[in-house]
Amino acid sequence: MWMSTFWRLARPALQRSTSAAACRALRACRRPGRSGPTSMQLRGQQTLGSACVPLAQHSVRTVRALDEERMVEVEWEGGGHSLYPFTWLRDNCQCPLCTLDSAQARKLSMLDLDVHTGLDAVEVTNDNKVSVLWPDRHTSAFDADWLKRRCFSAAARRASREELFLNQRHYWDSELRVPTADFQEVLRDDRAALDWLLALRRVGVVHLTGAATERGAVARLAERVGYLRLTFYGHTWQVQDKPMANNVAYTSGKLGLHTDYPAMHFAPGVQFLHCISAAEEGGESEMVDGFHMAELLRREDPEAFRTLCSVHVDFTDTGTDYCDFMLQSKKSIIE
Repeated sequence: MWMSTFWRLARPALQRSTSAAACRALRACRRPGRSGPTSMQLRGQQTLGSACVPLAQHSVRTVRALDEERMVEVEWEGGGHSLYPFTWLRDNCQCPLCTLDSAQARKLSMLDLDVHTGLDAVEVTNDNKVSVLWPDRHTSAFDADWLKRRCFSAAARRASREELFLNQRHYWDSELRVPTADFQEVLRDDRAALDWLLALRRVGVVHLTGAATERGAVARLAERVGYLRLTFYGHTWQVQDKPMANNVAYTSGKLGLHTDYPAMHFAPGVQFLHCISAAEEGGESEMVDGFHMAELLRREDPEAFRTLCSVHVDFTDTGTDYCDFMLQSKKSIIE
């Protein structure tokens, strides 16, 4: 979930490119005899992923109503069938009365939806759309590609989740070779920006090189794909040794492995750190894959895993910085 918001923000600018993993998954679910998306082996990967070409359009061969099951069955030219519930089709009517196309948002009120609706007729139109005539004489027309992308089969649903939320993960350990990218290329090239985001989503960390040794780089990078979130430290802040520090990060001591800002109700999904001036001694970065460690714990000590998933503890953060703050939340260690 932590990257899904970032993806939705970045996608309008990067929509010419598509996740290579998602495309493979979608192709896999559409091939006869293939039940799901393929897997990718990423151990030791250093270069960023590339995008694939758009998928081919789909065509409807036949369509019929299954009145007893209250389903519409679509047979595809390339092979295979898809089933769509009557109620779901009526709820997702794409006509101007039911959907605001410019916002991709529904206008149909739940009060006006008959959840027990039948249908009077269904057919394939000359322009290869599925047209449904409802008992109230309302007509809905659905593009073939739109329906195919929303197929209810298990394989198609897995592929759709991968395309929309980029669920593929690479769990890593000390053998990880951190993916790298060029800061300036990410700023000016959509493909480089998409590759960076895909690697960040998949691995969780990317090392960008080539940024100027001056303030402002963090803001430019964040605004390339989304927006900066205001916190009680401001939009951006300088991590440096300070007297009377209100955070252990503002000291010269070693920081243990930790998760930032658990006291927030919605902790940051992505953080950018820009090294402007490195320490002459020390200052090494340490990282751990929390997802990997949680999975190992789940296998090796299921009871401890269940405890960390179910027992809620208090997190607090109090001080003065961009503003006075006093936060408290109650969460489980593993969510």
